[in-house]
Amino acid sequence: MNDSTRTPRQRRWRRPLVCSALLYVLVVACATFVPQHGWSKSFGPVVPHDSFPADCSLCHAKGDWHTLRADFTFDHAARTGVPLEGAHAAAGCLLCHNDRGPVQQFAAQGCAGCHADPHRQQLGRNCKDCHDETNWQPRDAIARHDRTRFPLVGAHAAVGCFRCHPGAQVGNFAGANSECIQCHMDDRARATDPDHVALGYSTDCSRCHLPTGWFPARFEHTPSFPLTHGHAGRACRECHQTPNSFTGQSTACASCHTDEHAVTTQPSHVAAGFGTDCSQCHDTRTFRTSSWPHPASFELTFGHAGRQCTECHVGQVYSGTSTTCSSCHLDTFQATQNPNHVTANYPTDCTQCHNTMAWRGAGTSHPATFPLENSHARACSSCHTTPGIYAGLNPACATCHLAQYQATTNPPHVSFGMSQQCQQCHGTTVWSNGSFVHTFPITSGAHRNMACFDCHNNAGNRLAFSCIDCHEHRQSKMANDHQGVNGYVWASANCYQCHPNGRH
Repeated sequence: MNDSTRTPRQRRWRRPLVCSALLYVLVVACATFVPQHGWSKSFGPVVPHDSFPADCSLCHAKGDWHTLRADFTFDHAARTGVPLEGAHAAAGCLLCHNDRGPVQQFAAQGCAGCHADPHRQQLGRNCKDCHDETNWQPRDAIARHDRTRFPLVGAHAAVGCFRCHPGAQVGNFAGANSECIQCHMDDRARATDPDHVALGYSTDCSRCHLPTGWFPARFEHTPSFPLTHGHAGRACRECHQTPNSFTGQSTACASCHTDEHAVTTQPSHVAAGFGTDCSQCHDTRTFRTSSWPHPASFELTFGHAGRQCTECHVGQVYSGTSTTCSSCHLDTFQATQNPNHVTANYPTDCTQCHNTMAWRGAGTSHPATFPLENSHARACSSCHTTPGIYAGLNPACATCHLAQYQATTNPPHVSFGMSQQCQQCHGTTVWSNGSFVHTFPITSGAHRNMACFDCHNNAGNRLAFSCIDCHEHRQSKMANDHQGVNGYVWASANCYQCHPNGRH
């Protein structure tokens, strides 16, 4: 019987039966091929849940088994004692927890338990020697390379590993040949200035080049013409202009510097007839400063040194120039007012008072009868007050110091009748520490360190002195004590003659 022969009622009853059968088959199929707690194959093998909590909602979101809760967290360090750091913190759980076996089995092997060795067991099993948990990029690679026979310095430190280690991109760092030519054969072949191949240059690049760069090369020039200062660091072709010809080159300065010799005007080398051997005046540091030896009869020292030749040699004439001071300094001589050199009839030979260090502070030699020492080392006009007059000045101290002599009160020089020859008591260093020598030895015994006025107490006659004002003896008693003393007189002068130190 087919549907065309069935009644409508029979056809209506058949449809629910078909739907029910299909639903049954679907349920059986799900129960058989997709477990209730299934896991998408795209996630890899399922993690064994035998030891997990029975409450699935702790981890899974509602709706399907493939979505974890947005607020799901798992403190790996607290729960397992193993902290997940760096890239491990973001790794999927299944990378470690899968059907290979217990994770402890692989963790016991260290890094090699999870990470295949791309280095063909040539660099050891301890990945931490070069890597950390952040990423696979090696750390301290340059410092570790220093332990090899080829430290990475200069440009070598910036080169990719695979440039020398062809297998580096797949982790193969087998020993590489450290000879320069192994990497730089093409560079040697391309070099044309000079042509390394044609000239048969060594394949050991380090003989001329540094790892910091190809330029400049440090080729050791012949000792007969060392490349120093301005000659150093230049391209070979600047002097060796014939390509790849490096012998027979002239070492004479003029072979390179004729143009500089011809155009120099300060001074004009051509007009002055200067030689073309530049080394007589110049060195390789710079052309601007020269060290031409001036004649010993007129050495260029201090103020004369470092000047332009044309300051003295006017008109590019360098012979026959006068060496007298006035030939250059006559204007200065005539304009000087302190002292006035012209009215004082000073000689024009400046060297008698000046040197080449400075004009100021002339060192004229004062007459030996009155040396200018200490406080006397003053400007000429301090003593020579009449302008232009420097002869006939009285050397007596009172000529300059009479006012100080008259004003002095301790002791009063005038009333004591002290000499106006100040040098008898004073030096040229300072006035305050006079060294007056007493006529009599009044500096011993009880008289030591007494002030002048202790004895010279007569204001009307400071030369007079009194002993009896201090030694209060009765005249009658002293007369009895001095009976039989020849020439005894009751007077201070007589007392002092017999008792200069105050003793009996």
